[in-house]
Amino acid sequence: MAVSHGSLPFKEQIDYFHGKVNLPTRSWTDIYTSEHDYAFVVAGAVKRDLLLDLRGAVEKSIANGTTLEQFRKDFDQIVGKHGWQYQGERGWRTNVIWETNLRQSYNAGREAQMADPELRKRRPYGVYRHGDSAHPRPQHLAWNGTTLPLDDAWWVTHSPSCGWGCKCKKFMLSARDVERQGLTIGPAPAIEWEDRVVGKNSPNGPRTVRVPKGIDPGFEYAPGQSRLANSVPQLRARDPLPAQSTTPASATGLLIHQAAGPMPLPRSIPAKRLLPTKVTAPQAVTQFLGEFGATDSAPAVFRDVTGDALVVGREMFTDAKTGAITLAQQVKSHELPLLTDAIKTPDEIWARLEWQPDLGKATLRRRYLMHGRVKGKASNAVAVFDQGDGGWSGATGFVEDSEQYLEPLRQGVLLYRRPE
Repeated sequence: MAVSHGSLPFKEQIDYFHGKVNLPTRSWTDIYTSEHDYAFVVAGAVKRDLLLDLRGAVEKSIANGTTLEQFRKDFDQIVGKHGWQYQGERGWRTNVIWETNLRQSYNAGREAQMADPELRKRRPYGVYRHGDSAHPRPQHLAWNGTTLPLDDAWWVTHSPSCGWGCKCKKFMLSARDVERQGLTIGPAPAIEWEDRVVGKNSPNGPRTVRVPKGIDPGFEYAPGQSRLANSVPQLRARDPLPAQSTTPASATGLLIHQAAGPMPLPRSIPAKRLLPTKVTAPQAVTQFLGEFGATDSAPAVFRDVTGDALVVGREMFTDAKTGAITLAQQVKSHELPLLTDAIKTPDEIWARLEWQPDLGKATLRRRYLMHGRVKGKASNAVAVFDQGDGGWSGATGFVEDSEQYLEPLRQGVLLYRRPE
């Protein structure tokens, strides 16, 4: 049976909830906004066994699509088992626990789906739709029909749910959908900020938070977005790839070498594929992100030719200390499109185990290889993208013999080879 938020369980919703850890809390203000992307909490549930059982009851509802009444039966058994003295009436408390967890996990799952770049190409807009709340909020009614590009900053704070019991939703639209429904794209409604006091009865005492008018404190974030951003691979501090001017040496690691025959012949690359030599790193990165459906403020999930997911975002190029845009040591700004091609249309993809002394273990990494001939260039272009636990590294450039340069990098197990 479908649950009250109008959804049947789906993989992204279930995966989002599975990714949470149980966190004992005394008050609902102990964690706030995007911290809920990582933690399962029930205010006042401080015993781990109690929290574990409550989580199990919620998870059963998410995975099986069970109803609030079925959850309440499980809730009564758990309360009796642990002797939990919770705050509030049973009906209100069970509804808050069940409805908030199911609705926000649903919204986070939908946000993960909407991050797919191919889907965004077809449906680049989002529309805010008011729900069927018994007591509508005036601001939420005013936002009904608001249509904006999915990467508009307004969605950062106004992606549903926008408050306790809020049933509003965000839907993707194509340009044709916008026209057919008689909608107008933008502008975004003006945001009026206000200070709100929360946690008046919290053991830690009250505090003041700043939220957009019309949004309940703690809901001024897009569910799941922080987890998506934190999944973007960071640039590795140590670049293990060889310089293009040298013959690469074998990388260290636990490898299973698989004979794969020669690489596919170099492809033809239009000269205009390269950016102007004077392009700045931020400009090149913005274009790189756009080719994957990401923006400077919103990452996107890209699935490569094997179906493996890679989260692409500005954080790939952000210096952790300064926040400045920085490229891999062996990637030039005007050559960044070559790295894009290595990821999106590689010649080969290899998987291998690499020993990482700082982690004290071997981790699985994927290496994307690409080479081609650029009109007007005497040497062949090469691009290498290497990513996995510990971040990513990359290399672009021109070498006299691209096959000789790439051959020692063909290590591990061949996952994909471009058909010729």
